[in-house]
Amino acid sequence: MSRFEDEASDVSLSLLQQKAIDSDSGAIVVLAGAGSGKTEVVARRVQRLLTTRDGVGRVLALSYTNKAAEELGERLRLRAGAESERVTTETIHGFAHSLLRQHSTRIGLPIEPEILTRDEDRVELLNQWLSSQGLGIAEDPLERLRKIDINRARAIDTAEVEDWRRALASLPALDYPALLDAALEILALKSVRRQLVRTYTHVVVDEAQNLTPAQYCLLTAMVGSPGEGPSVMLVGDDKQSIISFAGADPDLINRFARSYDAEIIELTENFRSAAIISSLARLIAGELGQDQSPAEPHAAPGSIEFISGADESDEARKISDWVEGLLQLGLPKDAVADGESVKMRAEDIAILGRSASALREIAKALEERDIAFSTSSDAEDWLEGLAGKVVLELIAFNAAARHVSPQWQLARLIDQDPETLKSREQIAATIRSHDNSLVAALAELVDETDMRRFIESLGALVRDSDASTSELASWNADVEEIEKAWRDYNANVDRDSRSWTDFRLFCSRRQRGSATQGVQLLTVHKSQGREFRAVAVVGMNEGQIPDFRAKSDGERASELRTFYVAVTRARRVLLLTRALRRTTRYGQRVTTPSPYLSFAERVTGMGKS
Repeated sequence: MSRFEDEASDVSLSLLQQKAIDSDSGAIVVLAGAGSGKTEVVARRVQRLLTTRDGVGRVLALSYTNKAAEELGERLRLRAGAESERVTTETIHGFAHSLLRQHSTRIGLPIEPEILTRDEDRVELLNQWLSSQGLGIAEDPLERLRKIDINRARAIDTAEVEDWRRALASLPALDYPALLDAALEILALKSVRRQLVRTYTHVVVDEAQNLTPAQYCLLTAMVGSPGEGPSVMLVGDDKQSIISFAGADPDLINRFARSYDAEIIELTENFRSAAIISSLARLIAGELGQDQSPAEPHAAPGSIEFISGADESDEARKISDWVEGLLQLGLPKDAVADGESVKMRAEDIAILGRSASALREIAKALEERDIAFSTSSDAEDWLEGLAGKVVLELIAFNAAARHVSPQWQLARLIDQDPETLKSREQIAATIRSHDNSLVAALAELVDETDMRRFIESLGALVRDSDASTSELASWNADVEEIEKAWRDYNANVDRDSRSWTDFRLFCSRRQRGSATQGVQLLTVHKSQGREFRAVAVVGMNEGQIPDFRAKSDGERASELRTFYVAVTRARRVLLLTRALRRTTRYGQRVTTPSPYLSFAERVTGMGKS
């Protein structure tokens, strides 16, 4: 394929990449597959627009996350110098908030309207408003708000959505999703929109597969009719759309292309991943209904390997062997291009799991060998199983029994009315009757107010259970994580200073984690947008990848997209691993290999080990 060197950097560009950068079309859609140089294309297009002064005002570059926006801004500052001051890099919600700060009074809001960021505050407002209307309080206010949030993200108006809008207006206040509603109302003001069109002559939207209908409405309201407003480029890959649970709709890219008669530029060549990994990605893309013609072979052959361990500890030991080998010996010479360095840093290696719990044994194994690593997780994925999350809320209840938030969280987890969970007796009775035997066993913990005995009781709670291997293994891993948090807490806090509240805060800090230095231990969702020279994907068993909760065709397709994201993080070496048995409180249980292993087997011509 014909290629040439761009003068601005040492990264060579394909003709299609350069076409996307140079296009003067008013609407452009760049369908950018994994490893196709999307970030470089976005940066260079913005850089070109800044240096083409004729008729160019400011450039609005919208990204999915704050981190991505910050990284793009920094890249442009390094390349464009003072000209980068003419770029606004923001998330869509951040852009909406900036509109609000400038124009809130024009839609009847205070200069600084209150933003409700905590669920507890939102629940309190909802119940107060419903009571004031004579409607009584919501049976499960937190779950009701979550449904309202999803409907708002999908731009679906329901009676519950309208009730919540009126509740917010009664303060007045906004919550995070309502920022989009307020910004849309502001953009309906012709003078504001005229000002924006004069200010921003170009808009670039990165990770467009993550757009929700509500975000899309805001974008098109700003852009206006075809040919009317700023030029727009959408860059995305629907195969990497793995947040449909939050309302994202990857088809919005196609809707924009149709509505704005956009020039479509497809970047299918994977410059990131070596030949064999690119072949695997194309195979998965075909299964997702997106056949891709083979590109010119990558200069690096690459490598895909399989490892199985007798159990999760053995799986972790073998992965740590693999990591140690890479750090000491470098990449295999037959996996890299001629002249390419094989030397590896710890930061070049990532170990990915479908959930945080899948990475705990690996962390232990790396720790034993003094291999530096970092982890990153959210409150939602720190503990994987339902029973483990209930334990965490029981800790929160002991920390603040008079507060309503632990009751709400417990109610959400076990699908009950929070009004029935106001006392220990009510909580114990409700948990005891739960149809999940792992959760039901936790009733014995409710009256335990001594922290040490509470934690020490966890391991002996589950005696008989009809739960699946995956559920029991998740419970086992969650208990170990809580016990480890307790040990670390005790090691860092004087006996006289220990309290339920302090331990809960310690757990909150443990949940957040941060991935910065060393080998990166990440959930697949956290790895999106990143790349590494060597990647291991762990837990390749049915019930883990794909997740045991994925039942419908849509959910299974989402799991396959998650696997696609995982394997395409690898540039040179991909390792797929599984444990032949998983540990539960009943002992070890035999696992079933993930059906996704068949894709890699077809590419390599080898069976899994």
